[in-house]
Amino acid sequence: MNALTHKPRWYASNLRWYVLIAVVPVMLGLIATAYWGTQEWLASKANQTQIASWAREGIPYNNVSLKEWYTKRTYTAGTEDWFTVLDLCTWGTGTKSAEKLPYLGADGKELPELIPGCPWPEEALVGDYLKEMEPAIRLIEKACQHPTPVRFPIGFDGFGTLLEYQQNSRSVLRLLNLDFDYAYHQRDTKRAMRDLKLMQATAKAFDSRETIVSELVNVALRGMRLACIRRSLTESIWNDDDLALLRSSLSSEESFGERWKDMMHGERAFGLAGIASLRATGGLNEPGFELNNALHPLTPSVEKTLIEFYTKAGNLPNTDLKGLRSWASAFSEESGRASKGSAGVWLSMVLPAIEAMVSAEISEEDYVRWTRTAIGIRQYKNKKEKWPTRLRDLEEIGLTIEDYSNANEEVFGYEVDGETVYIWTSELTGQSARTRIRAVRPTVASEYANGAQSGVDSLYYVLKLQ
Repeated sequence: MNALTHKPRWYASNLRWYVLIAVVPVMLGLIATAYWGTQEWLASKANQTQIASWAREGIPYNNVSLKEWYTKRTYTAGTEDWFTVLDLCTWGTGTKSAEKLPYLGADGKELPELIPGCPWPEEALVGDYLKEMEPAIRLIEKACQHPTPVRFPIGFDGFGTLLEYQQNSRSVLRLLNLDFDYAYHQRDTKRAMRDLKLMQATAKAFDSRETIVSELVNVALRGMRLACIRRSLTESIWNDDDLALLRSSLSSEESFGERWKDMMHGERAFGLAGIASLRATGGLNEPGFELNNALHPLTPSVEKTLIEFYTKAGNLPNTDLKGLRSWASAFSEESGRASKGSAGVWLSMVLPAIEAMVSAEISEEDYVRWTRTAIGIRQYKNKKEKWPTRLRDLEEIGLTIEDYSNANEEVFGYEVDGETVYIWTSELTGQSARTRIRAVRPTVASEYANGAQSGVDSLYYVLKLQ
């Protein structure tokens, strides 16, 4: 007799429930897997479509296309001359007593104040050094005649790409900075103006915008030139034509949005190339930072999220600088929230600090406006034979409120003290934080000055004209 005939009736009923309980999770798992697979397939197709679109438009997306993009936007005519310039500037730091030179030497300090005609302890040393470096400066003049930006041999390799030539460009500006100071001290306006023109041309030569790093280097180069102009306004050495030329040199025909778009195209290509490399190697394993693809898989949907954030970062809103700062802050918050999701580790690793970069660009624009305002004050003094009573008076010589106010729409601080005037902007307290412009002129005894840690003048944001 069959043994099943002796099983109680409830046994068959319970068996069906056991089978159902076992099958349902499997079915749900299969459905979830199918849904996940479909979403990943759709994300993969979307990524492929986007990359194909970039390829048609000539927009870089990997090492090969980045190389092609860089080649099309740069020129080789000046490459050899700039190689020699960089070599000479490096050699120059090893010449006689160079360690004591301002800006260049290990023991040399930046000059917080330099008054034309007054004693300068390093004057003879600087003069001798600059005589030795005359061939380098003449070659810089020659190199600056070539089309820009200049092409350098860059091995594009995602995160491993080296930008040594861009980084070394600072040595050229330091030499020109020192030559400018010497010319300013000698009241040699022709030589000083030449140095400022060479600084501007050098910055353009290295302005290839491969990534945020190269843009930050260029911001530094342009900032060094601005600082030289402001220093030269402390004492009156420029005539009316000189001042007009300086003021016009601070105007750019290129919009901030155009520069940002170029930079972000390169930055996105660097990031995607780096991601492709990590996918091929299975992750990153370096001291202090380990990333395993098995634990943090780089799925098509994760890559799609990265592409979307890169694209959003490159599309600046059509707004003023104040609105741009708000946009950057909102973008930072959005990417921060997204970092808590499945793409979190990858977003944190490859997505650049957009808010900090926008702040750096806005800070540069603040310094440009501050410098332009100081030039305007000098022009007004030459024309009216007196200092302007208030900054609004500068509208008589063509400046607008946008010129004499910062990105937050705050008018620069201004004070007339007898034969001396002071103009100040807000202090930079961190990578992306600025104080409000103080209503009263900051002094050495101010809380900000006492907290300064650098060896240069702590009141770098106050300019004195006399």
